[in-house]
Amino acid sequence: MKKNAIVLLLGLSTLLFSCKKEQTQSDISAGNNNNDGPVFGRQGPPSGCEPFAYGLLGLNGGNFTINSSTNLIADVGYSRNVTSTTNQKINNFTGTAFVHSLVTSFIYTAATYQPTGGIVRNDPGADAQLDAANANAIAVSSNYAGLTPNFTYGAVNSNTTINSVAHNTVVQMSSLNYNSMVLTLNGTTGSDDGFIINVLGSFDFSQSRVQLNNVRPERVIFNFPNPSSITVNKSSNVFRGTILAPTGSVIYHNPASFEGSIIALNIAVHSDFNLTQRSYCDGSDTGN
Repeated sequence: MKKNAIVLLLGLSTLLFSCKKEQTQSDISAGNNNNDGPVFGRQGPPSGCEPFAYGLLGLNGGNFTINSSTNLIADVGYSRNVTSTTNQKINNFTGTAFVHSLVTSFIYTAATYQPTGGIVRNDPGADAQLDAANANAIAVSSNYAGLTPNFTYGAVNSNTTINSVAHNTVVQMSSLNYNSMVLTLNGTTGSDDGFIINVLGSFDFSQSRVQLNNVRPERVIFNFPNPSSITVNKSSNVFRGTILAPTGSVIYHNPASFEGSIIALNIAVHSDFNLTQRSYCDGSDTGN
């Protein structure tokens, strides 16, 4: 009996140590240091994925227009008090539209706006998720902006290569103005490195490319913590990453290649644009 008790105590001690170790690792991953956190797309209730559960998310009180898309492979969110009077001409819409019950206006053309998952509206669960996404978009953006940068740039207007130096490499730049340029982000093989790129001002991306080497699109965040004008245009563009702009305005047009998400106060996407959602909540999540 005494021997069995000792074995039981040893087993409980091992279990407690294991749980404590797991909790400590989790706490570190959710923290603010560049080596282990923050964890992309795991920021809060109800499902832990907001605001990265959407390929397009128009935030509270903004304007949102979708007018002509070749391929929209994403879930789309319309938050409370959003004004959206044009939603039409989407050839392939693979995803679900979530419309807050307190949206200011949501007008769509039924013949050409047909998400495969339908339109979810007047649904308390969807409302709660959209509200959480908005709260977390602001919190996450502020959190990212407060991280100590590994690299600091002024106005970026030429080909630039950035090599990862941490699990989440933090970059700060005053603005980016690209025309026929390449931004190259290099990760370490097998490390699932990510980049947080804090852009303090405007962002103009034309006929250019985001080149990722050993980096997944869902591990790249272009964060705009200040009111900013963000433009992605021209059919030759290749853009990979998530645009997070809680107080910014994003215009994306022409049939470029876009892998990621757009989360912003104001969004206008048009002219046969393409977007494929690549975020930590769309089934492509295979790591931290």
